[in-house]
Amino acid sequence: MLSSADTAGHGLESAADQFGRQLQTFADWKSRLSSAISDYKSWLQKNDCLTAETELRIYEALKALSSDQLRIACVAEFSRGKTELINAIFFADYGRRLLPSDVGRTTMCPTELFYDRDADEAYIRLLPIETRLSDLTLAELKAEDSYWTTLPLDVESPEAMAEAFREVVRTREVSVDEAEGLGLWDGVQDVRGEGAKGGEEPLVEVPVWRHALISFPHPLLRQGLVILDTPGLNALGTEPELTINMLPSAQAVLFVLSADTGVTKSDLEIWQNHIMAFRNPGQKGLVAILNKIDSLWDEMKGAAEIQRSINEQCSASARALEIDAQSVLPVSAQKALVAKTRGDGALL
Repeated sequence: MLSSADTAGHGLESAADQFGRQLQTFADWKSRLSSAISDYKSWLQKNDCLTAETELRIYEALKALSSDQLRIACVAEFSRGKTELINAIFFADYGRRLLPSDVGRTTMCPTELFYDRDADEAYIRLLPIETRLSDLTLAELKAEDSYWTTLPLDVESPEAMAEAFREVVRTREVSVDEAEGLGLWDGVQDVRGEGAKGGEEPLVEVPVWRHALISFPHPLLRQGLVILDTPGLNALGTEPELTINMLPSAQAVLFVLSADTGVTKSDLEIWQNHIMAFRNPGQKGLVAILNKIDSLWDEMKGAAEIQRSINEQCSASARALEIDAQSVLPVSAQKALVAKTRGDGALL
């Protein structure tokens, strides 16, 4: 007979297994469709009906199917626990936090988490921030290996992986003029130095990297799942390709909120200007993650009262975002990570 702890763990594992099966079903459907298209091409050839234009369209269709992925974008304002959520889902088996998500250590560049089935290897590829001076788009830059710095990932060493992942939060200080040239100066950021009167040039902190690609052999990623981890509001504003191309092309968006604050003014600005403005009315695939529900845990309250507080926060968030209350999911990414690393089924 299952204990309550076993039941909780089993329920979450079943949900993950179900999602994995759905991804596999999607992959099987693509495989069958590709076979049907290839058979159709063979039939056309056999009956002398294959024109150059039709052959090109068939080639493009097969290429699109082979490269098609399920993309889920994680979007949030700073310090909402978005990266911790990714740690809890994909890296908890290593028994530690791999992607930096400590206080004051937040993702500075957009990061794509996937598995490169063509290369069949784990790595992190980093695009220097200086490429913002180029007229090339991110899509064009992705096709040119020479622009990227590639670091191999040792998946057998959590310490080595954590060290490599720290690159996504690396920053450096540049002059105000250089920051302005990179499009990373809005006139209100904190600067170090006192300027000309103090004899020291003011400096601005900017990211070292513009974009990161992480190939990691997690089972879900091997099946074609891609996670886009975006920085906060500032990066969405300074990387228009994120808003114009990458977020709208995602099949689903996970919008991460904090239970202790609910939907703040800056949260609502991201939601309205960077998500809803680029999606069709009534489009599915929008989910709000109400994170940090452990901040509502109170030893002076009973379980029913705590649950009522969580439900009220979920309902208030749904009203503010104008989505169905069932699309607001209350979680604690940090407690989930702790539970999974310690094997604590009850906490999980």
